[in-house]
Amino acid sequence: MKHSFGRFLVSGFLALSAVALVREAEACGGFFCSQGQPVNQAAERIVFAKNNDGTVTAVIEIQYQGPSEKFSWLLPISSVPKGNQIAVASNVAFQRLQQATNPQYTLTTRVEGECDADQNFATASGGFATGGASAGPPSFPNPGGVNVEAMGVVGAFEWTVISLEASLPNPADSAVKWLTANGYDVPAGAPGLIGPYLADGMYLLALRLVKGADAGSIRPLVLTYDGTKPMIPIKLTAVAANENMGVMTWVLGEAQAIPQNYNALVLNEARINWFNASLNYNDVVTAAANDAGGQGFVTEYAQPSANLKDLIWSSSFDESNWQAFRQQPTATSDELFFNARNQYSGMDGFWDVVKKHVVVPAGVPTDFLMSCTFCGTTIDKAAFLAALEADMIQPMRLVQALIDAHPQITRLYTTLSAAEMTVDPLFAFNAELPPVDNRHTAERIIECAPGYVQSQAPWRIELPNMGGVVRGGPNQINTWPDALSAAPANQRIVRQGETGTGKVLEDNSAKILASMTAYNASLQMPTPGGSANPTGTAVPNGTPPGMTPLGTPGTASTGGGGCSASSAGTSSNAAWGLLGLLAFGLWTRTRNVKR
Repeated sequence: MKHSFGRFLVSGFLALSAVALVREAEACGGFFCSQGQPVNQAAERIVFAKNNDGTVTAVIEIQYQGPSEKFSWLLPISSVPKGNQIAVASNVAFQRLQQATNPQYTLTTRVEGECDADQNFATASGGFATGGASAGPPSFPNPGGVNVEAMGVVGAFEWTVISLEASLPNPADSAVKWLTANGYDVPAGAPGLIGPYLADGMYLLALRLVKGADAGSIRPLVLTYDGTKPMIPIKLTAVAANENMGVMTWVLGEAQAIPQNYNALVLNEARINWFNASLNYNDVVTAAANDAGGQGFVTEYAQPSANLKDLIWSSSFDESNWQAFRQQPTATSDELFFNARNQYSGMDGFWDVVKKHVVVPAGVPTDFLMSCTFCGTTIDKAAFLAALEADMIQPMRLVQALIDAHPQITRLYTTLSAAEMTVDPLFAFNAELPPVDNRHTAERIIECAPGYVQSQAPWRIELPNMGGVVRGGPNQINTWPDALSAAPANQRIVRQGETGTGKVLEDNSAKILASMTAYNASLQMPTPGGSANPTGTAVPNGTPPGMTPLGTPGTASTGGGGCSASSAGTSSNAAWGLLGLLAFGLWTRTRNVKR
């Protein structure tokens, strides 16, 4: 077989925190699940690592809700994994990695000039927010032309790799017959989707849960295969794609990763709601991707992997705590279990180990162990601790080791709908690109003057990358202007390569700045004293007496004592929430974009 890159099926992406049910009798975004069973796929995430030995390692999060006996999954892969090339990871690892690399939009606020005292405002309070073994090798019905290359059990997964004989007139039909005969649900359009991958000489990795496992035992899968460039065969996911599904991937390698055959998107930051970016960030990404023909990625983070040392599994904290737990004296099995549950019950693999190694009195349901104080358990301590180490701790170490072994990490994100899934995203590397920080900071200036109370004074926000200014008045104290959503979602659309900064396909900077200027000029600003202009028209040039004129950010007010803050308050670093009221001085609010 000839493979210039490695590929596998990634499935189940959803946008941000959205949860959706897939229509019945369809493959579940790459899952092959039995007909009539609703499947919930929420925010699946992937880590790719380009290794130095001609292989790629992928850590794939799998989200599934439904009967455990109906779960099945299929991945096209470029090589047959050996025993040490397939393992399980931890959902906790993904949670920690995402939290550390989520886009953050921080808005600092300072007062320019002096406002009159506002008793109601000054005294307001509140609103601030700072695998066990299976019964034996399975017997597979074989319709012919299908070879079982390898099989095994990892975590709660039973896995099998099959290949298709080249002499078959239609390998995809034969693969579907084999899958159907062995209990995998296959949608009607599967042969046409699988065919191109089989024609490229790929194997198929089929997974299902071992007997007795439940859906709670599903964990991220770690797979190493032959290849030099990660690729997501998104075309196969289109069989049951949700509208605007989120695709999030981290790529580890020797340099910053790029979407080689997709566009690189630079977002219009004036469309981000800087008061609470999580409210519309995903909508902006979706609009940006749509404007790029549905095939573009936003690079959200690109930094040295050393920045994430000890993030997933800390040697000084996590490892030390685990070793201390292993060595602590316990007088009874109940004491051992109680301590383990208190410390590790939230980690992947814990309850699977409990089911195998913690014996409860006859007639007592296993669920009793989730809340009991005196549980009456019987535990082989050595076997219990060994199983926790292998099934719960080692998967966390594995992901941290993968990050530590590669000098650079890049996080890329997009959304896709089925009609846009016509090209499989391929990722390459470019050592000449500057790093990308996930932290974004802008400043809001309250433009005080005599006759204004601070809560009714105009303000402006100076955006860091665009160089433009967004203005607002008292009725927009924490409201981002809807009018700015009419501007292009992309500041730039770039086609990147493995060298250089890339070719700019579209630059909307001038158009965006013009839309901001037009919006600012349309504002009706208040008159001193907090009352609206009695004529209902804008104050000339939108500039009350003593205020900074529109469109001239960064200059001190002429009538309010320069940049000095009001005597009613000094600067502080308290963070404030969406509904929080402003206090005098300097505040910082950081919004983590969560998915």
